[in-house]
Amino acid sequence: MSKEIRILVVEPMKQPVVRYIEHTLPAMQQVVGGLIAATYPWDDEVAVVVDDEGLLKGYMPNRALEDYDILVGTFFICGLSKDNFDSLSDDLLEKYRQKFLWPEMFVRDQDGRILVYRVGSGEAPMPMRH
Repeated sequence: MSKEIRILVVEPMKQPVVRYIEHTLPAMQQVVGGLIAATYPWDDEVAVVVDDEGLLKGYMPNRALEDYDILVGTFFICGLSKDNFDSLSDDLLEKYRQKFLWPEMFVRDQDGRILVYRVGSGEAPMPMRH
């Protein structure tokens, strides 16, 4: 029997949720809906795991990754151990739950800039660097 890991799942237009999944490739693929790809955009020991073919499949834009990219479809954040994905620590779970708390919508303005709206946050739209 495989070990379970604790992850933070972020779906489009929803707030993040904590889930426990089996520490297996099929379980991870089921969360994102296909072949997994991981990125490591921060100094923290975490990975952002997405469907590698999400753009090709036409998945809905989900969240801005900082101000330079848009994650599409459902993704999850997990911790990292020496050589593998692992459970998120309590601190990192809360940090990334807060970071991705607000669902986001993306709109292109008349100047061609992409604006990010955090739905329900009351914040002003933020331009992306694209």
